[in-house]
Amino acid sequence: MQKRVLLGLAFALVAAVVVAYLPTLRAGFIWNDDTYLTDNPTLDGAQGLRLIWTDPRANEQYYPMVFTTFWVEKRLWGLHPFGYHLVNVLLHAVSALLLWWLLRRLGLPGAWLAAAAFALHPVCVESVAWVTERKNTLSLFLSLLAAHGYLASSDARAAAGERHKRKARPEQLWYRRPGLLYAAALASFTLALFAKTTASLLAPVLLVIAWWRKGRLRWADVRPLVPFFLVGAALAWHTAWLEKTMVQASGVEWSLSFPARVVLAGRVLAFYVAKLAWPVDLAFIYQRWVIDPRALWQWLPALAVLAALAAAWALRRPLGRGPLTGVLLFGGVVFPAMGFFNVYAMRYSYVADHFAYQAVAVSAAAVVCGIAALLEGQGTPVRRAAGGLGIAVLAALAVLTFRQARVYRNEDTLWRDTLAKNPVCFMCHTNYGHSLYARGRVAEAIEHFEASLRIKPDNVPSLLNLARVEEERGRYDEAIARLRAALDIDPTDTTVLVNLGAVYTKAGRYEDAIAQYEEALRNPSPDDYLAHNGLGVALIRTGHTAEAVEHFREAVRLNPRFWKGRANLERALAMLNKPR
Repeated sequence: MQKRVLLGLAFALVAAVVVAYLPTLRAGFIWNDDTYLTDNPTLDGAQGLRLIWTDPRANEQYYPMVFTTFWVEKRLWGLHPFGYHLVNVLLHAVSALLLWWLLRRLGLPGAWLAAAAFALHPVCVESVAWVTERKNTLSLFLSLLAAHGYLASSDARAAAGERHKRKARPEQLWYRRPGLLYAAALASFTLALFAKTTASLLAPVLLVIAWWRKGRLRWADVRPLVPFFLVGAALAWHTAWLEKTMVQASGVEWSLSFPARVVLAGRVLAFYVAKLAWPVDLAFIYQRWVIDPRALWQWLPALAVLAALAAAWALRRPLGRGPLTGVLLFGGVVFPAMGFFNVYAMRYSYVADHFAYQAVAVSAAAVVCGIAALLEGQGTPVRRAAGGLGIAVLAALAVLTFRQARVYRNEDTLWRDTLAKNPVCFMCHTNYGHSLYARGRVAEAIEHFEASLRIKPDNVPSLLNLARVEEERGRYDEAIARLRAALDIDPTDTTVLVNLGAVYTKAGRYEDAIAQYEEALRNPSPDDYLAHNGLGVALIRTGHTAEAVEHFREAVRLNPRFWKGRANLERALAMLNKPR
């Protein structure tokens, strides 16, 4: 294919992505973008950059490549959302180009159409339009670079072997040396893991591709991937450990038996297959299923998955290895999101569009390239009709993507759309209420907080929000009752304890406040600086200024940017030094 044609197709692909995602380029920030970006202290100064890489607890998740890109961009365009959205869109477009190139490298027909189907599929919108999901767009981009580097090193090694057999002159171009290409692939793969550890799936993906190409696997195919497996497993384990210990993805919401997790895995796979095949009614938060392995019908999706796998295996000779390869790759990239590993999002839903970002690329390649392979033996009219139909499908996907991207314009559009599709989303009511309250729409906010509690009575964030409303109205007894109800749910919740201490202080019940702050400090948490500051305030009110000074000092030590703690420390020191 001539370079001019290739460049034209590449330009058309990027242009289609930009047009489909135009609403994203005009969007603002939404939920969780504050903790990841707009209110993130690690994005300020060299010290913040150091913490991004050296302190796994400095951010919500240890994905230093993601936060490093945010750190750099904050220096380029501050906190203007356009720049961050543009980078996400361009990363997605370049990943589509890399996917096209990869499929061409593998000799698959229909490569451009497959890449375009991935680029324009509306299930990708959540990953592209949500700044927080830079994790997905950056990780896939780096993973595809690693895949190209690895395959290029394998091809270069094979070519070098052939030249050696012929005793031909060795290749002199340094950038084609197998060792250098392999090192670049491993480095890109490691950086992809630092963007999101689901990139660890690249090693098994490359192994399946090797089997598909050769029909067998030998140690020579496995050996080069051993470092990939080891690095991927180590960082994946680290992420799982942080998810359980720091993010606290443990408790009743995650207490599923193994049979229940098998049932869940089947439903998750069936859900994503359905959404990829018919991408309508996409939602930011889907309804959380009730998983009951005692209900026989709930086993049907898992049994269907096993049947599909068995059929692909049985038909690998008459149909070729393609169908089995597609099933293995799709199931493999979705595996981390099947429910066998606890993630915090399982608290409110077992599925999410951003969990399927890599699966869109795999399924688009498998389906489109598979159909193209079947049509290769057909006549020109049939192939032209199929091509026209493919373009029509791409146009439909682009329209759906454009519409779905508009949902992510701001928090109002996001929560309204989600609640229209999932009215029993307790978390959506809580977050929409919080957004309304921040803009002074108190009555509407209270309605959503109460709705959230009706759906999930043990929803602590809504109790905290309602307590805040009562506190700001000066109704301290009512606020205390809300916080006490929250403590009944989790007596060790430091956020609740700190808030309760603050309300007790405002109500003049200083001894009760001191007791709550001390209880909070028995359970170390990121809120410790607030507990020390609040305890210092309560101690001053009871005449224990010297003790208060020590707590203010500790609050400032824990959070040097905490100006209230510094002001309280200066005031307490002035009180100590004041002549009696």
